[in-house]
Amino acid sequence: MPSTNKTQHLHLNQYIGTDIQEMVDVNNDNDKIDKAFLAVSGALDYLVERGCGASQGHIINGNFDIWQRGTSQTTTGYGSDDRWNNTHAGATKTHSRQAFTVGQSDVPGNPTYFSTTVVNSVAGASNRCQKAQNIEDVRSCAGQIITVSFWAKADAPRYLALSFYQSFGAGGSSSEAIPGQKVELTTAWNKYNLTFNIPSIFGKTIGTNSMLQCVFWFDAGSNFNAITSSLGHQSGTFDIAQVKLEEGSVATPFAPRHMAEELALCQRYYEKSYSIDVIPGTVSTSGASVLLPIIINRLAWGEPFKVPKRTNPTITIYSHATGASARISLYNNNEDVPIFGMSGSHRNLYLFIQASTGNFVQTAYYAHWVADSEL
Repeated sequence: MPSTNKTQHLHLNQYIGTDIQEMVDVNNDNDKIDKAFLAVSGALDYLVERGCGASQGHIINGNFDIWQRGTSQTTTGYGSDDRWNNTHAGATKTHSRQAFTVGQSDVPGNPTYFSTTVVNSVAGASNRCQKAQNIEDVRSCAGQIITVSFWAKADAPRYLALSFYQSFGAGGSSSEAIPGQKVELTTAWNKYNLTFNIPSIFGKTIGTNSMLQCVFWFDAGSNFNAITSSLGHQSGTFDIAQVKLEEGSVATPFAPRHMAEELALCQRYYEKSYSIDVIPGTVSTSGASVLLPIIINRLAWGEPFKVPKRTNPTITIYSHATGASARISLYNNNEDVPIFGMSGSHRNLYLFIQASTGNFVQTAYYAHWVADSEL
């Protein structure tokens, strides 16, 4: 068979800072082909480890970098780390952001923060404590094998369960529970890789606000034995870092997104006028919007969101001067004025605000806002 003299110039040093160059004759030099293959594989591993080619998959804020609502909560629901729904019933908990020691080597990639949940268990068949991410659209991963990888530890040897729910939304088919798996935690950081089969949605009806729910269980009463692999009740401290959900049966290395991309993904579900590190309701002028009256008892105000929302959001207005909700404040003397009649579309914050008592004076007002369209 005649020679075609095909060659491949492997020029990868621009990415990895070392000189990997080979002129490979693919017809008659198997040794060079093997060496080149190893060089390429090593270079790709290097790139993946540094964020080129891998990501957090279907999980948003899996590196726990974004905390727009606050850095701790004792309430159930959304209240701290973006996109994570920290729930409990019967039990009590304190959930908070914790910082890694700079330069630590237990968890790779130099992450900044991790999630900590301190659980006080109370006996009861329906009592529980969970941390969940509601992944938009039940079509996500349907009919696929998926792998969830994460790092975790506890204050003593304890168990952690992970399960899934397919929720078909309002007007859709009944939810499907996907049985969970249980892992044993130690007091040292360890990486866990769990593989699940997500059922097909063939024949199902999808309503509004459908989702695939990924749930970490810290504490669970007997009503949840089937979904938690009989986790049971337990109190303690549970730490989680670098959560990734991807299609396939192999866990690839965790690679954080750029902070700007991660924030934009979070802002599809929750956006605020405050600076990123300022909790809503804080007394602050920075980022506040300026409102002008159009008639004596109404203000018109419009501005685009940084990111279009998942759906028309719930809008909450705060006084910049006192932090009180459903109030705006005069720019020149910080006097609060109560309001009502707030609204917004998925693309724009466009409000007609009416004074709840009296009229607006003919001057400028300040206001902060939050737009929430979480699942």
